[in-house]
Amino acid sequence: MKEVSILGVKINVFTKKTLRQELGICFRGARGCSFAKINSEFLLRASKKADFAETLAKFDYGIADGIGVLWAAKFLSLPIVKNKALRVPQAFYQGLFTACSLVIYPKYVQKPIPERIPGVDCLYLMLEATVETESPVYLFGAEQEILDQTKENLEARYSQLRIVGSHHGYGFVEKEIIDEINRLGPKLLVVALGSPRQEKWIRANLQSLPSVRVIVGEGGSFDFIAGAFKRAPRWLQRLGLEWLWRLFMNKSKTQTGSRFKRIWQAVPVFMWTVVKYKIKYGANKSEEQ
Repeated sequence: MKEVSILGVKINVFTKKTLRQELGICFRGARGCSFAKINSEFLLRASKKADFAETLAKFDYGIADGIGVLWAAKFLSLPIVKNKALRVPQAFYQGLFTACSLVIYPKYVQKPIPERIPGVDCLYLMLEATVETESPVYLFGAEQEILDQTKENLEARYSQLRIVGSHHGYGFVEKEIIDEINRLGPKLLVVALGSPRQEKWIRANLQSLPSVRVIVGEGGSFDFIAGAFKRAPRWLQRLGLEWLWRLFMNKSKTQTGSRFKRIWQAVPVFMWTVVKYKIKYGANKSEEQ
């Protein structure tokens, strides 16, 4: 399977179609597969915190969740001169050109990664695959009210969906959660504890969950499914501007600072970090597993 590296983090080259196919293989397989949804915040955090980078490296799959990931993959794939003195103006030009293309001609950045798969859409693909393979589901995380509404809305959306259990993400006893999951035997485990907590929990506990075939960190997807947060209009989704919608419409529930601060980190700071990375290390290339 093709993959690209961005700031040292691997991203698999998925389309929604190929991801759905891979999920079917995972659900029918003999071992658990871990999925990380990678956005620009994840990449920036991984570039600054070695422990988080090491955690992501242990996941089986990285999914491009955000237009910033597609931009970075395209920008890093463009050839650049070896002379580091000349790299600076060339890298700035390439960064500006590819950034402008996001608005003027978005298809330009759809290579090497052909499309982004936003968190909620990715979860829907996983749930559709569970229906197809008759795989039971367990939901873990979020507040009890959000979790209950998420479960209700998902069961209304997918009449054949089998949610065999759920537990909120506050004040739980880890051993009791693991014992319950093993007793109920889900094949899909959705973990919504917020990042980086959920990614660390997944890597620490996957080997203790023998029935699980697909495990994924969900972040705020439960909030969107439950209706606590509204998704951006489709025209903004198509332009990859959901982050702008969230900045103005949805108040952050995380403990990582204000929504504006998060957007500042995820857009200009992230882009500057990627430009500096290319100046230092040169162009990136697609890799094969």
